[in-house]
Amino acid sequence: RDASGAIPVLELQWERISDDDWRLAGVNQRTLNKRMVDSTIVECRVFFAENEDCYLPGVVSALRTLVGPELALARRPLKDHVAQVVTGSRIGASGPVFHSGRLEMDNGLGPGVLLGSDLMAMDYIYGAALHEDDERLARLDNVPLDSALRSVVYHFNDLLHVIGNVRAQIENDITKGYFQLDASA
Repeated sequence: RDASGAIPVLELQWERISDDDWRLAGVNQRTLNKRMVDSTIVECRVFFAENEDCYLPGVVSALRTLVGPELALARRPLKDHVAQVVTGSRIGASGPVFHSGRLEMDNGLGPGVLLGSDLMAMDYIYGAALHEDDERLARLDNVPLDSALRSVVYHFNDLLHVIGNVRAQIENDITKGYFQLDASA
């Protein structure tokens, strides 16, 4: 952590040598700012908190209702795609990207078990950023803060991509006039 509270992150730069061959061209050290990650969590929670109007699985369900039964069936892969990233109030349902903790300690799942980045992200989000959940905070005791922040960023990357996919589908369906709105309702 530097004086501003930022956490260093390494950025790898790759160079294409041929169609299938790449080589490492450089390494830049970047910083991950806790305040920025926390702010992003607050802004994005409307997409993964079940009680929010913009809850992503709910948006896809509404989209499928608005396009009618035939196109709703064609939107099933979008529903499945969203479910790979957002399930319940959880992000990263597809599993961890990396693990962290200390093997000699109980990281909240039992001795010798490292925490997956999906669980770390949710523990940080609901334990530190949005609420003060003692059980979630206890699981993060043996996890470096930079690992917890990095886990949020990695899983939010998936979230932001799937939000973009849903938005593109909505824009497509509006442009093509697929929405079936009942004016009498």
